[in-house]
Amino acid sequence: MIGLRCALLLAGWVILLAGCSNETETELPIAGAHRGSDDDAKRLYNRAQAADKSGRSKKAISLYSGTADKYPHSGVAASARFRQAQLLQQQGKLDAAFETYQMVISRYQASPLYTQARDSQAKVAHAAAEGSVKGKLLWFKPELDIKKLVSMLGTVRDNAPRAPSAAKAQYAIGKAYEGRKWKAAEAISAYQKVVDEYPSSPYAPEAQFKIGKMLMAGASKGNQDNSNLDRALNTFADLRQSYPNSKAATEATKMISEIHTRDLQRTFDIAEFYFKKGQQDSARIYYQEVVRKTGKGKLHDRARNRLQSLQAAE
Repeated sequence: MIGLRCALLLAGWVILLAGCSNETETELPIAGAHRGSDDDAKRLYNRAQAADKSGRSKKAISLYSGTADKYPHSGVAASARFRQAQLLQQQGKLDAAFETYQMVISRYQASPLYTQARDSQAKVAHAAAEGSVKGKLLWFKPELDIKKLVSMLGTVRDNAPRAPSAAKAQYAIGKAYEGRKWKAAEAISAYQKVVDEYPSSPYAPEAQFKIGKMLMAGASKGNQDNSNLDRALNTFADLRQSYPNSKAATEATKMISEIHTRDLQRTFDIAEFYFKKGQQDSARIYYQEVVRKTGKGKLHDRARNRLQSLQAAE
């Protein structure tokens, strides 16, 4: 009886193992995991190269794409995808080229083509940004322009967050926003990110200068409390302290002088307002403020003359 039970158990194990063996044999292999698929990939890649060399770019793009799609793990997949991106770029299909370069970047980081794909993608994005700033909207609709640009430049930045290209891409985002008058807040925020996250980059002082200039422009458009002018003054002062040897710091000094002049003009205008309304005591306070802050110049002389006329009228 015991012998019969052992025989039955042994037979069961044999059947189970056979079933497992059959199941394993029916599993599909991973693409590019065996010699046959790699040979197939090379044959398809060779066809793509032949079409490429004969000038049949459209056919070549299709074959290169098919190679990378069908055999993503083959030895020629990265080259096929990269050449597909190059041909798309040559044809002016920059949006598709950008996305195709991204496939190389995200899937083939060990490939010798990785750095070249990243650099080529960055060139596409910056070319798009420059074209947009100059009013040439390239391949996409105007209403999608800024959204698409920011997405592309953000991808370039994030692909190499510690490389110099990241600061350049972030600065380009600010510049793209700056080109749209209704996007001033977004531009300032983008430039501020350059200053905060890439303070050692050559783009940081220029980004901070841009912030100050945009704040001044906002004050010129009638900001009632002139808070933008005060923020601009602080921005330029910080710029001179943080980057004293930069060209932007020299320009910031000029802007600080301009702000002081504008502030004095505002004080004089207030004095004139009270003077014309006959409120002499209020006018005198503001004229004295102008004289106190200036040692010479037209405003200084005009304020002193007003003070003298007020004194004579008493």
